[in-house]
Amino acid sequence: MDMNTGKPYVICHMLGSVDGRIKQDIWGFKDHHKYFEETAEKIEADAWLVGRVTMQEFSSKKDHKINAGVSNLTHEDFVAQQPAATYAVVIDPSGKCFWDSNMVSTEHVIEVLTEQVSAGYLEHLRGANVSYIFGGKEELDLDLVLQKLYRLFNIKTVRIDGGGHVNGSFLKAGLIDEFSLVLAPIADGTIGSPTVFEVEEGYGSRKATQFKIMSVERVYEHFLWIRYLVIKDNNTSL
Repeated sequence: MDMNTGKPYVICHMLGSVDGRIKQDIWGFKDHHKYFEETAEKIEADAWLVGRVTMQEFSSKKDHKINAGVSNLTHEDFVAQQPAATYAVVIDPSGKCFWDSNMVSTEHVIEVLTEQVSAGYLEHLRGANVSYIFGGKEELDLDLVLQKLYRLFNIKTVRIDGGGHVNGSFLKAGLIDEFSLVLAPIADGTIGSPTVFEVEEGYGSRKATQFKIMSVERVYEHFLWIRYLVIKDNNTSL
């Protein structure tokens, strides 16, 4: 936890190939989930956070209708009553995830939204007792999002589980404290396939993010689990 600014300690955890790609069918793994999930479970965190596409694997598969007549709900954060001590956070700026329950496994769901979402969608979330916070009018201020997770839900450590665009957004904002990589013994080689960090095209004024190794462990015979600390001072030379 960052004691100075009241934000959670942020750990990004990913399974990647030696060329930095995210798992695809051509890898041929029988049970790729275990390589990611079993290591993730060993990282103590109050919440895990993913993007909308990833979370739609866990959200409702039903057809939900939005009530277009709702107008009395304002863009105020909503902390639902719930007994859970851990959380599943989804970066969902436009409000595209729907819910039958406010839980994913044992974690209470928190939607991270922009003010572009409709009052009808907020009514849906409240009806399912799903918590939500606003991170900006049209674009998300991820620093503000982290502050709200800390202040409203007492989340002191959050584990980001991808995908690449969510990872890249937090990386670009300089908000990742630690990177946990399960390095698969495989080269993907597919040009244009998703990578662990998807930030932006081209080379602008942004500096690459540097790490220093905390630990390296050989796992699943030929995999490596590498944990890095982010070097916050970009002037540091390795």
